[in-house]
Amino acid sequence: MSTIARAIAVIVALLLAIAAAAFLFFRSPLSSDVLYRTANAIGLDATPPERHVVPHDFQGWAVVHFAVEGAPPLREEDGALIIEYPSTGRLDTSTPPPEAEGFLQRGYYRDTANGLVPLSRATEIWGEFTHLAYREDGNVAGGRSAGFFVGEMNEFRATHWPVEHRRPVGAGQ
Repeated sequence: MSTIARAIAVIVALLLAIAAAAFLFFRSPLSSDVLYRTANAIGLDATPPERHVVPHDFQGWAVVHFAVEGAPPLREEDGALIIEYPSTGRLDTSTPPPEAEGFLQRGYYRDTANGLVPLSRATEIWGEFTHLAYREDGNVAGGRSAGFFVGEMNEFRATHWPVEHRRPVGAGQ
């Protein structure tokens, strides 16, 4: 094998290793906290991460609707927005949607008797989405809805996307 071919092989191997490490990091539940804390440490104005917490035995679609008039606000803890879903998996909040939308801002957890247990984006979280919230007349309401499926891949594939992400703001839980 020539020197050039070896060099190319080493470069390709390094790029694959970096890509694999980045994939695993961004799929971990701690990536949003690490990115937020790093950005703040170097002086960047970062949007707090979102911690989505489902009940211990929850399976199915979890959907949150932001900026719903009259709904209770979300709480913050350690610089993170805490989104605790009821057993129905549907939550309305008066809290405005975070400025930065994106899945890297989200961490997913199951609330157990032993505390919060991270859920794996590689094996337990599917179908993450963010949509604008709409009024009954079809116009954008200024809020947004976000959701995800908790369960096994075959269960996710057997379900339909939730209609709640397109329902009118304030239509109830």
